[in-house]
Amino acid sequence: MAKTHYDVCVIGGGPGGLAAAHGVKKAMPTARIAVLERRRDLSTPMGAGIVCGVNGLRAIQALSPEAYGKMVEMETRKASSRRTRIVDLEKGVDETKPGRAKFWEEREERFGLRPLSLPWWRLRDALALDLPEGVDLLPGLAVTGMEEHADGGVELDVEGEDVLSADFVVGADGYFSRVRKHAVGDEEPTYAGTRIWRALYDPQLDSGSCFTAHLLRGTNYNWLNYETGPGEACWVLSKTEADPRQRGGGASIQAISGNAQEGARALAEVLDIMSDAPREARDIVKATAPASVTTHGVYIRDPFRGKVWKPARGPFTLVGDAAHPMRPTGSGVNMAMEDAAELSSCVKTFGLSQRAFREYEERRIPRVQLVAQKSQHTAMQAYAETRDIPVEFDPLPNYLRVSNFSEDMPYDDWLCDITFDNN
Repeated sequence: MAKTHYDVCVIGGGPGGLAAAHGVKKAMPTARIAVLERRRDLSTPMGAGIVCGVNGLRAIQALSPEAYGKMVEMETRKASSRRTRIVDLEKGVDETKPGRAKFWEEREERFGLRPLSLPWWRLRDALALDLPEGVDLLPGLAVTGMEEHADGGVELDVEGEDVLSADFVVGADGYFSRVRKHAVGDEEPTYAGTRIWRALYDPQLDSGSCFTAHLLRGTNYNWLNYETGPGEACWVLSKTEADPRQRGGGASIQAISGNAQEGARALAEVLDIMSDAPREARDIVKATAPASVTTHGVYIRDPFRGKVWKPARGPFTLVGDAAHPMRPTGSGVNMAMEDAAELSSCVKTFGLSQRAFREYEERRIPRVQLVAQKSQHTAMQAYAETRDIPVEFDPLPNYLRVSNFSEDMPYDDWLCDITFDNN
C-alpha cells in the first residue's frame, strides 16, 4: 500500500481549496501541499456564473496576482451595459431594469476595483493553472476516513489503495464536509427548502436579445439566465421542493456534472417545471448540452439560529462551504477567497501551526456570521418565502482588514473596503 506524506492536505479542489493551497504555500514556501479532489475530470465546464466582488478580488490579488490577471482577461465589459428583463408570470409583470454597468462603475469609483463576472469553472481553472511548484493537485481521490496519530499528524484513507498522511488538514469539501464532521463534530447543515439546477450554454442562442439577463418568476420557481464572459452564458433554475436526498437525489453539486445521461434527465425535469415559461426560455434549456448540467439541494446553517462556523480542533481547519454554507446569493465564493487570504496571513505570522489555525478562525467567524445573515435575508426576500424574514442583524464586527472601521459605517464599506497583505 503506497503512502505519501505532505505538510498540508487540502480536501476539496474547488476555488476555495485551490485558493487555500495558494495561501499556505505563499506563507510557507517550503511546505509540501496536496489538494485532493474526488472528481477525476477537472476539464469539463460546469457550474453557473459567479460575480467576484471587490472583497473577493482583493483576496485573490493577495493570493495570486497571476490568477487575478487571468480572470481580468476572461471578463467581458459588453454584457454589463445591456438591460435585465424581469417577468413574473403569476403577477403579469414584464419590466426592464438597467444592467450591471452602473452598479459596477460605482463600485470601481468607490473602492478602486470593478467586480468581475465569469463562470465558476474558469475561476477554478485560473487558480489551478497557477498553482506554484510544491503543490500537487490530485484528482480522483475521495477521502473515506481520517485518523489522528498520538504523536501528531493525520492519516487519510482514500478510495483505492492509497494512503496519505499530513501534518495539517484544511477542509474545503463542501456542505457535508467530512473534515468538519471529524474535527468539529456538530450537526449536518439543514435543507433550505430549495433545489437548484445550473447549466452553461452558448449565448448565441439569444444573440438577438437586447437583454444581458432574464429573471423569470413562474409557478413555484425562479429562472435566471445571464452572460458570464466572452462567448459564455449560464442559466439557473431554483424551485421550492422536498429535500432531494429523500428521493435519491444527490446532495452534492458533483452528482450529475459531466454525466450526459443524468444531465438529460435533469433537463427533462427543468422543462417540466418550466411548462408555463416563454418559448425563448424553454428553447435555451432545450439547446443546453446535458453534460454541463448540475443539480443539487441548497443546505445551510441558519445564521439567525446559531453560529454557522465553529472552530475546529487540533491540526484541522475549514474554508468555504465546509466552514460556512450560505444561500446562493453571490457571497459564498467571495468569503472563500477571503478565508484563504486570511489563512495565509495567519500562517505567515504564526507558522504552520495549530495556533495559526485557531487565530484564523477567531478572525473570520464574526465577519462570516454577519455576511451569512445578510445572504439569508436576501435569499428569503428574492424567493418570496412565506416564513417570517428576520430583520435583526449582528452588529458590525471589527474585522482587522477593514479600513477606518466604525460601528456605524455602511455595510457595503465594511464588506468591500478591505486590504490583505500582498507580500
